[in-house]
Amino acid sequence: MSSEAEASATAEQAGCGVREIRGLVTELSRRMDAHRRSRIAELGLTPTQAKALEELGEPKTARELAGVLCCEPPNVTYVMDKMEKQGLVVRQPHPTDRRAKQLVLTDAGRELRLDLLRRMGKDSPLDHLTGEGRHELRTQLLKALDRVG
Repeated sequence: MSSEAEASATAEQAGCGVREIRGLVTELSRRMDAHRRSRIAELGLTPTQAKALEELGEPKTARELAGVLCCEPPNVTYVMDKMEKQGLVVRQPHPTDRRAKQLVLTDAGRELRLDLLRRMGKDSPLDHLTGEGRHELRTQLLKALDRVG
């Protein structure tokens, strides 16, 4: 086999590994997204409302929540207005900034948040992994994303 043919075969093998991993990560992402969407739909929530519920385990300002949701504060205001009418969230004065309001879950909002989190964890595409397996997957994904020092 010529050195050019060997180099081509080596590159193809390396590429196949990367292509396969990319395909597996994409498939897992799709399955996890479908699982998430089905659990959210069971509760009659929009994806944005569900993400807001997940993130409001601790009070946040609309600006902070907008940063986490990757949207503009007026969009958060619209979602929070709707959730406030549903009795899931209230606006309260910020403890250290007189100009700001914090978004705080009501008792009903906290119950719905817990229900959402329980449902998200049930029948997950990762359920068949052991705790150690999940930890290893997380570690390897963080390494691949260059987020482990």
